[in-house]
Amino acid sequence: MRKTLLWALVLALSGAAGAAGAAEKKKSPSAPAKPAEAKPAPAAEPKTPSLKCVGIYSETDGGYISYRTGSGAWTVVKVGDTIPADAEVKVNVDRDWVEFTPSDNPVAVYELNGENGEVTKKVADIVKGTPKAVKFPKASGETPDPAFKDKLVVVQYLGRQVYTDANGDDRDIKYGDVLEVKGKVAIIAINNTLTLMNAGGKVTTVIGPLKFDVEKVLKNEQLYKFLNTGR
Repeated sequence: MRKTLLWALVLALSGAAGAAGAAEKKKSPSAPAKPAEAKPAPAAEPKTPSLKCVGIYSETDGGYISYRTGSGAWTVVKVGDTIPADAEVKVNVDRDWVEFTPSDNPVAVYELNGENGEVTKKVADIVKGTPKAVKFPKASGETPDPAFKDKLVVVQYLGRQVYTDANGDDRDIKYGDVLEVKGKVAIIAINNTLTLMNAGGKVTTVIGPLKFDVEKVLKNEQLYKFLNTGR
């Protein structure tokens, strides 16, 4: 009987010790929580560049391109003008267009075309489009760029210009176009201008109205007395 009581006491004490241990585990502080990982800061919005006007096409005297900042007055855009990054641009004739290069990438070209009714677009929205990529001669000292041998590249234009290639196919001239030696150019209206670069990086400006062979410019021939700038 005494042995039975002794074993009962041992078992009771053992159970009490186990319960105390379990309670102690519950009371013990839990492991510190893992700090939340810091989230990366959101990427900054790309800065909107200003735009340089490198070409304007117009079929009519009434057509023009203009821009303004805020609620200011509209200013007529001229070839070579810089349009501020916070401006908006307007084309008011459906057959007209204007071409721009961004200040941070002169070999990318954005085009804004007229439609039925006025077209107004912010510079920030213009540069969200996909630009056309162009290339220009890279002369090394006095050595012309061999990739542009017997070629001229359009670096500016004003008004309607038409290029006819050696196969007789016509196209309107745009910024960055490469004109081959056997091609022909027609500058349609008076005082319209076309600025061309040769393989050596030198430029010449031709003033219309005028039709000429590309070869004559490459040979530095006088095209039209008094209406052709010096080279």
